[in-house]
Amino acid sequence: MGRYSCEKSLIFDLASKPLYLMAVMDLVKIIFRNVKKTLSRYRMITPGDHVVVAVSGGGDSVCLLDILHQLSNELGVRLFVAHYDHGLRGDEDEFETQLVKGLSETMGLPFFTEKAKHLNKNVSSLEEKARESRYLFLERIRNRTHAHKIAMGHHLNDQVETVLMRLLRGSGPSGLAGIPPKRGKVIIRPLINTKQEMIMAYLQARDLPYAIDSSNKDTTLLRNKIRLELIPDLLAYQPRLMERVGRLSIISREDNDYLDHLAAQVVDHETEQDPENRIIIPISALTGLPGAIKNRIIRQLILKTRGSLRRIAYGHILSVSEIAEGNRPQATLNLPDGIIVKRSYESLIFSPALEKEGVSFDYPIHGPGSVHLESTNQIITIEEIEREIDPRSDISGLTAFMDADKIHYPLRIRNFRPGDRFIPLGMKGQKKIKDFFIDRKVPTSIRVTTPILFGRDDVLWVCGFRIDERVKITEGTKRVLKVTIGSSKRE
Repeated sequence: MGRYSCEKSLIFDLASKPLYLMAVMDLVKIIFRNVKKTLSRYRMITPGDHVVVAVSGGGDSVCLLDILHQLSNELGVRLFVAHYDHGLRGDEDEFETQLVKGLSETMGLPFFTEKAKHLNKNVSSLEEKARESRYLFLERIRNRTHAHKIAMGHHLNDQVETVLMRLLRGSGPSGLAGIPPKRGKVIIRPLINTKQEMIMAYLQARDLPYAIDSSNKDTTLLRNKIRLELIPDLLAYQPRLMERVGRLSIISREDNDYLDHLAAQVVDHETEQDPENRIIIPISALTGLPGAIKNRIIRQLILKTRGSLRRIAYGHILSVSEIAEGNRPQATLNLPDGIIVKRSYESLIFSPALEKEGVSFDYPIHGPGSVHLESTNQIITIEEIEREIDPRSDISGLTAFMDADKIHYPLRIRNFRPGDRFIPLGMKGQKKIKDFFIDRKVPTSIRVTTPILFGRDDVLWVCGFRIDERVKITEGTKRVLKVTIGSSKRE
């Protein structure tokens, strides 16, 4: 089977000495206890959850699948196996697909797989595109299976590599927090506090096959270089490197979350938004604050104005802080993507980018399923469910429920255009979407990229905000259309 074949070891010889059997039993108990502690600490799973397990075929994800399968009755969860074939490594990809399929069949678990169609080895952003495609696939499977969680196989060594990589790139405290054990309400990482050597020992103890990805030895990639060269050197200085860096990530995350909370309180209480969607904060609200809080307030104000922090560096934050603390009563600073920060005497004003002519996207939807909105890095998923399912049980700003019998395909999803109107849920008359946005103080930069779902020529849902009154669920509704929209960027 070559370099990606099943790897075996004689560390645990179950057929010979009883001492080894005792070691195996102890190992399984230890790793089970560790995983259950992580699940409990971060409230990753609740009884009754359906969980999609992302299984690449590598040792980490195979270990995760087996542990969750062994604990599934105790945890009260139902598992689904999802494997994404990136289509970049020929026979290796096919071997991994068959391996994961075989494991799923052995465990009696539903198996889902998909092969990538548009990944190109020669593009500079291949790793990011591959990750994005994988998460889109996992989200599609989660929606198809009505699952609550997606379990990933990241472990403590991955955490250490991430923290070191960000440290080398000059990251701040938020970067040192590393990989979050739980991302939102969906992504969970039960092995995040488990060392890789424990995972490998578990695979050997349980006699589980797994695949070896040959690309993991490519030291032209920074992460691999850190794993194969830097970490072994650091271990010579500090044998407990994994535990120490893992603890650093936990401390950084907890401190960062608390400081962000304090900053958010200032933003909520001290800022106002004018009719032009500019965010205004008094200079006095920032004066005298510690840099740790002040910088976070500035970050949150930029995020609120712009909708993201992409391309915003520490230097940009410091520049905003400098004009706030400086002696000049008026000053202007240009940030990436057209964001403007102005000091006007005793106020700091954050202005969103002006709407750009020609910014446009329009995607057809021919039936239930998922559509990737490349223009906004989002995915929209459409499902038809029975009326017996109470739509209120899953409602959120990113999920909408509508009467399916009042909607006819094909649908369209596009961004806002001048003149668009709808009847917001709970109202009787039509309202311009532009006025709707203004009333809700939606920044201009967000308006132009907000997806709007159409049925023929009528608005069905201003995504993330409000559905149209005419397609709401009523007592006479027999079939429900569930529409979910979410970011395709995952960590």
